[in-house]
Amino acid sequence: MQLGCCYNRSVLLLFAVFGFLLVLLIAFVSVAFTVRNLSEISFPSVLEVDDAVEWISERLPEEAAAQLRKDEVFEIIGWWLDSIDSAGLASEHGQEIGKGRAKNNQAESVADLDIAVDEVVARALEGNEPLNEIAVVVVLDLLVVYLTEIGAIGSQPTEQG
Repeated sequence: MQLGCCYNRSVLLLFAVFGFLLVLLIAFVSVAFTVRNLSEISFPSVLEVDDAVEWISERLPEEAAAQLRKDEVFEIIGWWLDSIDSAGLASEHGQEIGKGRAKNNQAESVADLDIAVDEVVARALEGNEPLNEIAVVVVLDLLVVYLTEIGAIGSQPTEQG
């Protein structure tokens, strides 16, 4: 009788170990598929203006930092966003960028950054206390670097699109 008892325990232990290993295998496969699927998903980049102001302010060269306050950097970013919005490239969270404004049935929208810079510099010079245009351009250059780092701006499109 005792031999059968040990046999039953061995079979039960074997099934328990096999079941445990099967559950682990299913869990690992599920996690692997989920990770693969999430790595293929492109999450939208969201510009947090306050974070951008801090990031840019920390990286301004001394000459530009001496001429601009943080509120002026904030204002410059706002002007740039207004310019990008007027080009149809700004969106509310969850909306496609440039929706309904794509030309030649192209899915991507492209902004001429030189026009945006010209508009911002013109606005900076119009105020009661005009801002230094070189400092404004430095802020805009840093803004483009910041947007590239957070993934909001991609690579330049090729001739084939």
